Amino acid sequence: MASSTNELSRRTVAGYGIGDFAMNLYWGALSYFLLYWYTDVAGLPPAVAGFVFFAGTAWDAISDPTVGYIVGHNRSRWGRYRPFLLFGSVPLAFSFMLLFWVPPLRDAALAAALLASHLVFRTAYTIVGVPYSALSARISQRSYDRTTLASARMIAATAGSLVISSAAFPLVRILGSGDERSGFLQMAILAGSIAVVIHLVCFLSTREPPDAELDGVGPTREYRIRDLFVILRRNTAFLYLLAMIPLFAAAAALMQKCLVYFVKYGLGAHDQQHIVLFAHGLTAMLATPLWSFVAHRWGRRAAWKYSTLLMAVAAGTMFMSTPVSLPGFVALLFPMSVAFAAMGILFWSMLPDTIEYGQWRSGFRAESVFFGIASFAQKMSIGIAGWLLGGALAAVGFVADAEQSTLTVTTIKAGMTLVPASLLLLCLLIVLRYPLTAALHQKIRSELFGEEGTR
Repeated sequence: MASSTNELSRRTVAGYGIGDFAMNLYWGALSYFLLYWYTDVAGLPPAVAGFVFFAGTAWDAISDPTVGYIVGHNRSRWGRYRPFLLFGSVPLAFSFMLLFWVPPLRDAALAAALLASHLVFRTAYTIVGVPYSALSARISQRSYDRTTLASARMIAATAGSLVISSAAFPLVRILGSGDERSGFLQMAILAGSIAVVIHLVCFLSTREPPDAELDGVGPTREYRIRDLFVILRRNTAFLYLLAMIPLFAAAAALMQKCLVYFVKYGLGAHDQQHIVLFAHGLTAMLATPLWSFVAHRWGRRAAWKYSTLLMAVAAGTMFMSTPVSLPGFVALLFPMSVAFAAMGILFWSMLPDTIEYGQWRSGFRAESVFFGIASFAQKMSIGIAGWLLGGALAAVGFVADAEQSTLTVTTIKAGMTLVPASLLLLCLLIVLRYPLTAALHQKIRSELFGEEGTR
């Protein structure tokens, strides 16, 4: 635990960060493979697959804010949020295994069963994910520390995505002996088991302060459902972030999903998916400390601007180019991967600061509510992106495991490059108007906690 004079311990930073390795074993599988798994493995038509993917995220409209409210009022000897890492990890792992199981059904019955398993997984993921994210706002209240925590978290997150994205297809082939249905299920069992152990490490490595330490010197009240509108309306900094979420979340989702389809159908290199995904994930992981340095040195707005402009140039170059080899494609993907790495660390370091801003404006400290709403907005945006992608693939004549038309391949390529870059440019316009600066946050902490309580 950080104090006003002490830096975060390495144990706390590493222990908190590694939790997102486990979360991204799950999230990476959804982001890269679930839509592909629905169309090419489970056999759903692309439009139906897109709807099933979207409907699971629509369920988050209920589960994310509800879980956020419930965990925000939780009290235990382990804190508000840490118990969910301990007791929710095993149900989450089982639900992940269920997600990649194809029941012996067909047509509408199969789609309904896959939707049901998606809803179960989404609920279990929320029960662990929202408390995990909200925990960062309690570990420390200093912006510098939160950027450090977000950096550790994003390094671990990209490492988790790197592992699952690069190892999944080789594991599927090995564990399934060539049968992708069996292989994906075995991969899910292995990944879920690893995630359970990591969440236990995260639980043991972190601590939460007593509530009194976060109440501040001014009035801080316990909030109820009727207070949520006031809490949200007065937290304009959070509302700016909320407007950004659909843009960068959809950009990331489209890039990741289209990347898998393009490697298979645009490059004809499905057996080398792991090489491309490993290169993409490794680049993003190694670039994360770079963006952390830029944010510390020149500020988060500058980091957003530089990463967005890099993404726009790199995406335009990729779309206009015609790689003749896999190494050529990976080389073009490299700057996109570098730019891609900035999104997570910048957003997740900014979000905790809005907790004190909201506490300053309304008198309520509602960490889990803000993280629950942000989590829902992120997942809903990804769901809509998946639904629209499924519809777009159906519209341009996509047929699984068949040679695709030039229009289909071009659509996939645009979804991987031009569309994400355009969404990020729109996001940058919002970032440039974001009202919560580092200086203002320091002032807010001084007023809320005084010199003795400033972290």
